[in-house]
Amino acid sequence: MKFYYFILVSLLSINTFANNLADSTKKTWQFHGVIQVNNNGISPVPAFSLGKPALMTSFFVQKGGFTFSPEFNYGLDGKPWVVNQWLRFQKQHGRFLLRTGANMSLFFGRAGSEVKLNQYLALEGFVGYRISDRSSLNLLYWNSHGLDPKAVKSGHFLSLSANISKIPVTKSLILELRPNLFYLTNTIPFKGLFVSEITTISHKKYPVSIFAQVVQPISVKPTTNFNWNYGLNYIF
Repeated sequence: MKFYYFILVSLLSINTFANNLADSTKKTWQFHGVIQVNNNGISPVPAFSLGKPALMTSFFVQKGGFTFSPEFNYGLDGKPWVVNQWLRFQKQHGRFLLRTGANMSLFFGRAGSEVKLNQYLALEGFVGYRISDRSSLNLLYWNSHGLDPKAVKSGHFLSLSANISKIPVTKSLILELRPNLFYLTNTIPFKGLFVSEITTISHKKYPVSIFAQVVQPISVKPTTNFNWNYGLNYIF
């Protein structure tokens, strides 16, 4: 019960901090974030999925083309799951958005009651193409390297996704669709081709949305099963 009280206090504190920061900084600085509560913490890389209810937080501090994006993800039991620290640079060229980035991450693996910490360094390449104000195509690549003896030594992640947003459902509700085809391989060893979809419904006036996610393996070695997730997003 204390942990859920902590989550509530944290949400209120973060929202107050964000509003104060927006008032006190120049327009060249931008600050925003997303807090998500879900029933089945899923990572794009299955080896790093939690598979239990999770609290996921992402913050974005941006100036010009540079963005710093720390992410703090926990299980709802209060134990840490993943901490990411993304530093990115992006550039717009007409309809194209080009981005590169680096991330120093901490993964808290669980073996029973024991938590083992492993560190990773990941590099990112991203190309986005804006089809219209409501749709885009995105190509994403991650190259990760384990920095600890028991970490996954290296891995590759390639994703082709679409984003279709601002689909009217009612006068107040809008729909967003994010179909995704992705392939990954690493030194566990693990190889897999997956298809996924994230559907989000949000309100035009309130910073809260609900989402549902499905992940279907197409060709995977070793085999893995269909996975799903749903939850609540709070945007500030």
